[in-house]
Amino acid sequence: MPKVGVILSGCGVEDGSEIYEAVLTFLALERSGAAVQAIAPDVEQAHVINHYTGDEMRGQTRSVLVEAARIVRGKIMSTSEISAHDLDALILVGGYGVVKNLCSYASDGENANINADIGRLIQEMNGLGKPIGAMCAGPIAVALALRGKNPVLTVGNDGSMALGLTRLGATHTVTEVDQIYVDANNNIVSTAAFMLAHSVSEAEPGITKLVNEVVERARQLGPGHGDAADGA
Repeated sequence: MPKVGVILSGCGVEDGSEIYEAVLTFLALERSGAAVQAIAPDVEQAHVINHYTGDEMRGQTRSVLVEAARIVRGKIMSTSEISAHDLDALILVGGYGVVKNLCSYASDGENANINADIGRLIQEMNGLGKPIGAMCAGPIAVALALRGKNPVLTVGNDGSMALGLTRLGATHTVTEVDQIYVDANNNIVSTAAFMLAHSVSEAEPGITKLVNEVVERARQLGPGHGDAADGA
């Protein structure tokens, strides 16, 4: 079975991973028959948000890896411990943690830097021709990591985020909430998810399509492609 890495950026949409997107992704992966490895960088969050009030909790610090572990019952690895040779495919879950913790896009825009291990892993996957999925804000991290590769991505019809992608050297294509876009040249699948969705039921079709497409593309590469063993 294909082994799929899922990159998380914390726990909670405002300062980490979008939890609905994460759960829908893991559910679709389980139903597809894929093996799953959750991954997150072992770094501190950019800041901590009180999800009840929406206020920043000044003076508090939290670990992206420790917070992300909440979503997957502790079954997670640091991005520093894994390479593209260990995986058959990679999926980035959305949430503001993507642009705050995986990279500095939220504060630095087109001058943003990407976490070294996140950038390395995306570049390795792309270099080996392995499929990458990205939802919601996930395409921003992909565009940052693959500057110069002109990835074609979607964030639905969010104008400001689409403009941001183009300024990072990517091409944006408009999609509806239940659609995916496949960049065949770079083997990247993207969907808007909660960039457009207003409910779990609205987000589910696009996320499930993305997962199924990524898994099928991983299967087409066959076992052992780029050293990732089938059933590992």
